[in-house]
Amino acid sequence: MTTKCKKVEVLTTAIDAELGSLARIYSAFNEAGVNVTASWAYEMGPGQANFHCYTTDNTKAKDVLTKMGKSPKAEFACWAEGDDKVGTYAELLQKIAKAGINLHATDALSTNGRFATVFFADQKDIPNLCTALGC
Repeated sequence: MTTKCKKVEVLTTAIDAELGSLARIYSAFNEAGVNVTASWAYEMGPGQANFHCYTTDNTKAKDVLTKMGKSPKAEFACWAEGDDKVGTYAELLQKIAKAGINLHATDALSTNGRFATVFFADQKDIPNLCTALGC
């Protein structure tokens, strides 16, 4: 299988950098039946953290987060997935660099012979990022 890319909507919100913050979010997602494809969370400073998620139902996920007192914002990113083979990530990064797109962030992982990554860039650059990756 070749690597396939697509433009995805990612929800981003500030969360408290405290014990159990993610557990509460995921418990609420579980109760609401929200299926999360990928998520990222990281501390920004004392007491502050960011949470990003790519779900199969962002409307439902946004409702859950809003009910929890969060202010989720929708942004676009590019998601790529395919077979895990040496050089795939490097090839994608080269396409992005060749297109002159500065990434804000990226995460990549592989498991059970599969590879996936997400690319975050300035929202104005998302159309060019999608073009560069063949989305």
